[in-house]
Amino acid sequence: MSEIDLTAAITRLEAAMGALRGRLRERLQVSGTDLTVLQFVARAAAAERRVRVKDLASHLGLSGPAVTGTVDRLERAGHLCRVPNPDDGRSRFIELTPETQRAYAAAMDSTNEHLHELLSSFSARESTKYVGLIDRVVEALEYGAPTP
Repeated sequence: MSEIDLTAAITRLEAAMGALRGRLRERLQVSGTDLTVLQFVARAAAAERRVRVKDLASHLGLSGPAVTGTVDRLERAGHLCRVPNPDDGRSRFIELTPETQRAYAAAMDSTNEHLHELLSSFSARESTKYVGLIDRVVEALEYGAPTP
C-alpha cells in the first residue's frame, strides 16, 4: 500500500466524520463546538462515566468559565442538565436531557452499533495498535509529522 493510498484513506475518514458531525449538528441544531460538548457527554454516558465542567474544560482545552458559559447556553437550549453529585454537594454532573438523548441516538442511526461491532472484533493487541495508530495520525494532523 502506498502513501497515496494511506492519505486517501485518511481523507475518506475525514469526510465520513464530517458527514456524521453535519448530520448531528443538523438534527440537534447546534454549532460545531456545542456538538463536541454533546458528543463528549454522550460518549461518557455510554461508558457509564460522569462529566463535570472540569472534564469538559480538559477535553476542550478551554478555561472553566468558558466551558461553564457553553454548558449554561446548552442548558438553556434544553440539551443539557446539571444533576447533583451525591459525593460532593457543591458540584454537579452534566448530562444530556432525555429529549437530546433521543435526538442524538436517532441522528447516530446505527453508527454506534456498527462501530461497536467493528471495535469489539479487535483483539486486545489490535486495539492497542489501532489506538496508537490513531494517536500518531492525530498528532501528524495537529502538529506535523514527527521526524524519525
